[in-house]
Amino acid sequence: MRNALIPILLLALVLPCLPEAAGSALAQAAPAFETAGTDTAQVTAFLKSLQSAVSLGNRLKVATLIHFPLTAWVDGEETVVRNESEFQARYGRIFDAGVKKAIAEARVETLVANQQGVMFDNGRVRFRPLAEHKGALKIVAINDPNQPR
Repeated sequence: MRNALIPILLLALVLPCLPEAAGSALAQAAPAFETAGTDTAQVTAFLKSLQSAVSLGNRLKVATLIHFPLTAWVDGEETVVRNESEFQARYGRIFDAGVKKAIAEARVETLVANQQGVMFDNGRVRFRPLAEHKGALKIVAINDPNQPR
């Protein structure tokens, strides 16, 4: 029992001595999604829903997670997908193997948030809360995988 307390006591003694920036970095485990107008719970639920729908190939569910018009990287060029029917027709080219892999591998802890929204895979997929969808998170862009955002 005494041996178990030693690391805790050492941490309690050392932590206050760390520079303020180091203490802040230790305390901040997840990205600050408030910058993007959302929070960790909403982002976690959205990502889980997106990953599930994409892994199951549920195009209808995926479409509910998208804001139209959608700016998407299709066949090597930026394209505007105007509506759900256009999205359904192009689904396989929009959600190609690379996008599906990026979605499957996305983790809340590694997402990046700024005023434009929340992003993963070097900005490849970007989503944010939208007032016209009652604050729900929606994908607003699927970008060129070779261009950092």
